[in-house]
Amino acid sequence: MTLPREWVEKAEVFLRDAERHLEEGHYWLSCFDSQQAAELYLKALLVALTGLHPFTHDLVELLTSLRELGLEVPSELYTYADALTPHYTMSRYPGRKPLRYNKGLAERCLGYARSIIEWVKRQAPEIPGEETGS
Repeated sequence: MTLPREWVEKAEVFLRDAERHLEEGHYWLSCFDSQQAAELYLKALLVALTGLHPFTHDLVELLTSLRELGLEVPSELYTYADALTPHYTMSRYPGRKPLRYNKGLAERCLGYARSIIEWVKRQAPEIPGEETGS
């Protein structure tokens, strides 16, 4: 089975945007894009496995759902997910940020997202069943 194409296509757009926004110095937007790319990949894996996904932006919750389905989730991915999740909201609302967006933070967010995405891609070929959605 493969990951649902529409989910992956959208996630890849967010990933490319995260890279571009990092280069342009739009660090808050790179962090948001990174979170979204990781979220869409995690939800793609859940959809491939179950046909459903939780309605949440919490990446830790999504990883936990995958673990409950029997996947072995490396502990560092929980750390990355916990670091990325707040950027879904904090990055978009001026005045609510308890942190300052800078290049280092944006680079870390992008790295965390890439780690989560690479793990998802490694899981996809292991999904039993017929090819669908690609």
